[in-house]
Amino acid sequence: MNARQGAARARRVLAVIASALLITGLTTGTATAASAPDGKFCVVEVGKSVDGGFSPVKSETCSDDPASPAFTAAAAPDVLLMEWFWNAHNNPPNLTRIIVSAEEGPCDSSGYRLRPNLIWDNEISGFYTYSNCRSVSIYDGYSLDGDGAYWFDGRGDGPNVGYVGDRMNDRTSSLWIRY
Repeated sequence: MNARQGAARARRVLAVIASALLITGLTTGTATAASAPDGKFCVVEVGKSVDGGFSPVKSETCSDDPASPAFTAAAAPDVLLMEWFWNAHNNPPNLTRIIVSAEEGPCDSSGYRLRPNLIWDNEISGFYTYSNCRSVSIYDGYSLDGDGAYWFDGRGDGPNVGYVGDRMNDRTSSLWIRY
């Protein structure tokens, strides 16, 4: 084996390892669910980020029925921060709700740094925010980097963006929501 063949083999091995890590959700610092959830209506409970890192995913519940107890009960006493829409203006409906426990409260200045799970990565077409999440930044990079867009609404709970626009549609891989 010559040097060129050895280098090509090493790249293939690294590509296989990297793919395995992405598929299992084991990348360092990720708040991504380890596997794709069942159902198109999901509730994801996150926690406060530590030291400016990504918010940990505490639980994820999904259902094909938006009226199911699994979907509606998951958000009962908790604080709703955000809803992601698969389709512009959530038509036809397919959404994920991002919640936190009542103890962790609404958005504040440090906010929540999020990575969509394997189903939602590069699939967000619109979103609504709640609970004082007045500032939203979305990025096509996994570490709040790359091409992005920003929305701010200082009058209400936060921006309601039915459609993120042609430039960012289906390109969101990380988000930062905050007061």
